Amino acid sequence: MSDKRFIYMNKLIRVKWLTFLFMCLISGIAKCQESHSLASNIEPKSEEQTNLPALAPMGIHGANMPAKSHVILTVMPVFDNHSGWLIGTKGVSSSYVASTTPTYIPSTQNPTPFMRVVPQDVTSTFENIMLAYGVSDNFTALVSASVVQKQLYAQTYFGDSGGQPIGGNYIGTKGLADLITNGIYKLYDDKKHRIQASLGLAYPLSPNTETMSLFLPNATYDIERAHYAFQPGARTWDLFPGVLYAGNQNAWSWGLSYRGRLPLAANPQGWRYGDLHEFNGWLGYSVISGVTSTVRINGATQGTIRGFDPQIKGYAVPTDPNFYGGKWVEVFGGSSFEGEIIGLKAYSLEIEAGIPIYQNLNGPQIRNNWQAGAAIKYKM
Repeated sequence: MSDKRFIYMNKLIRVKWLTFLFMCLISGIAKCQESHSLASNIEPKSEEQTNLPALAPMGIHGANMPAKSHVILTVMPVFDNHSGWLIGTKGVSSSYVASTTPTYIPSTQNPTPFMRVVPQDVTSTFENIMLAYGVSDNFTALVSASVVQKQLYAQTYFGDSGGQPIGGNYIGTKGLADLITNGIYKLYDDKKHRIQASLGLAYPLSPNTETMSLFLPNATYDIERAHYAFQPGARTWDLFPGVLYAGNQNAWSWGLSYRGRLPLAANPQGWRYGDLHEFNGWLGYSVISGVTSTVRINGATQGTIRGFDPQIKGYAVPTDPNFYGGKWVEVFGGSSFEGEIIGLKAYSLEIEAGIPIYQNLNGPQIRNNWQAGAAIKYKM
């Protein structure tokens, strides 16, 4: 596929999703206004009704459990973007990275002493689908699958050293990112406070030997194995432990959560991602019944890649497994809309977007710029 056609298709996917979500929001706002104008004719709700839990933010995994024998189907597109370079918390230029970063020593196939290909912009589109079933009032079984499409523009520098760029090219990969099964158990629930524990397992089904056409420092092209972050997945068995507390009182809701991703062993190519630990805290307010706005703080830490793939050559900076992971803090804002307010009781819509406010990366590493997504849920 040509560079122009690849860019066009990637943008078209995002435009279709954004257009659909915009129409949903316009319809929802109109119905909300209609419902609000009729509020004076509706009898006040009892305290038990007003204390029904509000939807947690979109980015909180497994917070909203279905009732016994009920099913929730979720379709969730997520987009993110990376550009710019960090070494720890310090920003550096692409030419500095190309001039000072040595290739990864253990690899026997490094063609140059310094990294000569520096990614400039990375955009990822995740298409997630989740199916949750209420086995009992306290236990939910959840299966999720994710397909990812990644687009990269990389800049190539001339020769074995120096900071003279000679051009670049667009690269794309696509494939199954994850297939995960989860069990979520409600440990405590008094209608105002609840505590849940979860445990999940990711299966080694994603491809991790995808190739890409790379523009080289001698102004030629070569087909090479894509670097670690540009593979659709790691093809490892991963464990997902988690715990969540959520509370609500009248129009207010809040919560804290932890979720880890712990690779259990290296893949057949000899590597696995570092352990990921994510912590969340959020606060929500129901503007009117069925519409909740939330603010969420996410903090995470992740180790470097353990092991390495000898087929991943050292032209590009992300071929070094030491340049992965770090610590970061992000802030998200979002809203949830219950379908009942527009006459679609079985549906709900959640949207959320966020930006990093702190990044301390094992680098040089490309920095995160933003993330945005939506979740459309159907309850059966």
